[in-house]
Amino acid sequence: MNSLNVEMFVVVSWLSYKRMPFIKRRRVSFGVKLFSALLAFGVSTFLTMQTSANTSELQVANLGTCSLESGGQINNCVVTYRVFGERNADASNIVLMPTWVNGSSQALADSNYLGPGGIVDTNKYQVIAIDALGNGSSSSPSNYDQDVFPAISIRDMVTSQYRLVTEHMGLERVHAVVGASMGAYQTYEWLIMYPDFADRFIPIEGTPWTTFYGYLRDQILLATLKLDLEDPKQFEAAKSIVGALKGLVYWTPDYLNREMGDGDFEAAYSALEGSPSLSDLRNALSHREAIATHDIRRDRPDFLNTVKALSGSKVLAVVYEEDMAVNPEPNWDFSSILGFEVIEFPGDCGHFGPNPECYQDQLIPIVDDFLALDFPIMERHALTVNGVEREYFLHTPETRESAPLPLLIALHGWGSTATGFSRIYGLNNHADKNGYAIAYLQGSNFYAPLAWADGLHFVSSWNDEASNLTPTAAGPHCTVDRLPYPCPPDCGSCNHCGWTSCGDDLTFVDDVIKELSQRANIDKERIYLLGNSNGATMAQRYACENSARVAGVVLLISQMPPGHTCGPSKALPMFHYYGGLDDNVGHDGEATSDGWIFSSAADNTRVWAEHVGCQNPPQLWQSDLSDKFGWECSVYRDCGSEKVEVVSCKDPDQHHELGEQRIPWIPANCVTESQAGSLPGQPLCPDNASVRPQSAMDVFWGFISQY
Repeated sequence: MNSLNVEMFVVVSWLSYKRMPFIKRRRVSFGVKLFSALLAFGVSTFLTMQTSANTSELQVANLGTCSLESGGQINNCVVTYRVFGERNADASNIVLMPTWVNGSSQALADSNYLGPGGIVDTNKYQVIAIDALGNGSSSSPSNYDQDVFPAISIRDMVTSQYRLVTEHMGLERVHAVVGASMGAYQTYEWLIMYPDFADRFIPIEGTPWTTFYGYLRDQILLATLKLDLEDPKQFEAAKSIVGALKGLVYWTPDYLNREMGDGDFEAAYSALEGSPSLSDLRNALSHREAIATHDIRRDRPDFLNTVKALSGSKVLAVVYEEDMAVNPEPNWDFSSILGFEVIEFPGDCGHFGPNPECYQDQLIPIVDDFLALDFPIMERHALTVNGVEREYFLHTPETRESAPLPLLIALHGWGSTATGFSRIYGLNNHADKNGYAIAYLQGSNFYAPLAWADGLHFVSSWNDEASNLTPTAAGPHCTVDRLPYPCPPDCGSCNHCGWTSCGDDLTFVDDVIKELSQRANIDKERIYLLGNSNGATMAQRYACENSARVAGVVLLISQMPPGHTCGPSKALPMFHYYGGLDDNVGHDGEATSDGWIFSSAADNTRVWAEHVGCQNPPQLWQSDLSDKFGWECSVYRDCGSEKVEVVSCKDPDQHHELGEQRIPWIPANCVTESQAGSLPGQPLCPDNASVRPQSAMDVFWGFISQY
């Protein structure tokens, strides 16, 4: 190694080294695992490519002149591409996939980024894989026959791709743009430049703008690739530095050291160097110059206003915790502005996390879910209860089965809307996957000033026939100096501790169950209740009064006020979840900081257990997911003749929220289109869903659906 190599190697080593915990994976020989990764990304340009059975003919589009950001132009501008999969009748399944740095459209297929069962499944979607300008297939330094190939940017790549699909292919829009690495850079630019051209944008291990760490890496690469490559010595030096740098930033130190062990270092290093040609390195320089200037904010003084006009629901970013080639942090920063989900994978594969030899099998269902995500309009239904019109919204999963569906009655918390509740926990998505219907009921509501906020605010609540009652011998419901809540108009007047509706909500819930049992394809023996906060006390009250109508109950983050705990008249299973740090509804029976008092979680569960005939003291309850979340759970077993269970779980680090389920960027008081007409003063819910597994609901549904 010459002196230039040594100096650069030391600098890069210092910049790159980062000790992190890692997930140990099955040991695979360096020669198999690392080389398969090398063949996948930009390193593949310098190696002999392996091809897969998933191939498609390379097609060529001549766009004439491509005007560039710099003011220059590419004459006889060519963009090449491949098409995989079949287009459906209405052309609604088209996905664009731009290539990564120095990668090719065929390499995307070879690494299963597209294909049958791939990250983008070509059994479902038609994928147009587009070779980015500068990659050696589309117009590039290596194939440009007119003077010097001009400098290009990520935006220039996207502009040429837009011209390809609109001018050459005649498309007016596509379903999605999905890209990995530099392909993700292009995906972010697609979002800013042509936001209405696609329904979904999925940048994988990319960034909306470069960081200082990335800048330093790029400066090393640019300085290296700008050597006099016609000189054989400098060419060899450049090849060595580029190869070493790829090894240092594409994988983590732990990964390389573990996989390499005491193997043949020289052979491994030689593999990283590969056998690039002079043209390969010149193409690499073109892409590295484009990456070095990448920033979706650059030269856009109205950037924030532009972003405000976009919909975060269109975007899902995927990052890898220990990616040293592309710093994932800007994805979170941009997400905080636009409001979209960022999925982060742990593990020490680094920048090769999406590859088959690493975590591709975990990524595939996430991308597949997001591409398939849809928001069917929930059916609005209205009932008249004691002369008052009440509304609920029904979501029924698309299913080919004719068997009656289980039904979940969902009751929102104080200040929420029915359709907002459907969105904040992603419940429809879970229902679709598990084959049950959900009816979201709307509590009584009005607008009023709040003691802790200016102006008029939406207030909604349920009459659990306890919170507004005079305190019993068990103690008061609130302190003298409690934080006051507005008195609902349907109460006329409220006592000092009154704060919930006085409407006939027991009849409302009962009428909804009766109507759906008669008119919908509902399994009358499998009707369940799910209540959140004030909705939980309402669910508990209904189950206590009408236990024959339901098969199980889930109570989230609430208990009855002192002296009003209750249980059903039959052996009914119940699951209670609460936060150990909840200061809205305390779990210990003591007054909260704002002066409100509730029964303890232990007493609320114990009274229920006594009513259903539990004879034994509570025992430890565990499941794989509850252990994963760190919940502390207990169970009363073998209760009543039906041998049901009563479970209570504390999430020690959670406040007044279901953390494993809540989608934080969606307000609970928003409305979907189905409810916008009846509550016109409420904001529309953003279409941001979460493709994270509905983990907490898996626990709850797994428990109650067995009954």
